[in-house]
This record gives sequence, structure tokens and C-alpha cells, in this order.
Amino acid sequence: MIRRANSRVSTGFTLVEVMMAMALFGIAVVAFSGAYINVINAFAAIQVDQAFEQDLTLVRQQVLILQDVEDLEEGGEVFTGSHGEATWRVEYEPTLVADLFKLTLFMEILDPEKDMMREVVETHYLTRPTWSDPVERATLQADTRDRLLEKQSGLD
Repeated sequence: MIRRANSRVSTGFTLVEVMMAMALFGIAVVAFSGAYINVINAFAAIQVDQAFEQDLTLVRQQVLILQDVEDLEEGGEVFTGSHGEATWRVEYEPTLVADLFKLTLFMEILDPEKDMMREVVETHYLTRPTWSDPVERATLQADTRDRLLEKQSGLD
């Protein structure tokens, strides 16, 4: 076995390879830590908003179960679990469909982060035959029937 005196045997990584590995590792650490922080912030936001959303749902349910127009027009207050007392009022208007009403719900609820009342506005469509005037209902039903017949005759 003959050995050469001038030959080098490479047994490790070159400086360029080490620097490239460190750069890739640094990029991966920055990307993963950014994603981790985003996940933590999302969980925190969900937990804060979850109590608020639950209280809004409670107020919404209390309003939407009311059948009497006079009770709706008065508005009201609901004691919520997390945010104390919430007040609400509604505005409603009939639509072009018989017994269908557009209900705009205005809720004021305490925002504990800002220590002030926060107003939330939602729009709902409700079917309430007891709210309709019988004469207007008959007129709307006739108009709807005419529109449907008109469309049907146009398709033939």
C-alpha cells in the first residue's frame, strides 16, 4: 500500500456548507416562530371574542323569541353572563313577500377592554304572520302570484 504525501483526505464540511446550513436553519426558525406566534394570538382572540359572541347570542335569542310587536317596539334589557346588562331596540319593516319582515336589531353591550358601550347592528328576516295586516297580506300574495304567473308564461 502506497501513500501519497500530498493528498488530502476531506473528513468534514467546508465553511460554505456550514454557512448555508446555518442560514437555512435561521430562516426555518424565523418562519416557524412567526407561525407559532400567529397561532397563539388567534387562540387569544377567539377566547376574548367567544364570551362577547355568547352574550350577543343570548340577547339575539331573547329578541327573536318575542312574537308580540308591541314588546319588540319597546326594546329591552338583558343581563348577560360576561358583559353585564345589554340593551336592545329594533326597527322592522315589511318586505315584498307576505308575512316576511326585515328586522334590524341594535344592541348595546359593555366592552370591558375599552370600558365603554359597544353598539352592534344586525339584520334578520323573520316570518311573522301575526304582524301582517290581513288586507296588505292579501295584496302581497296577489302580487306574488301575478309575478310567478308572469315568469311562468315567459318561460313557455
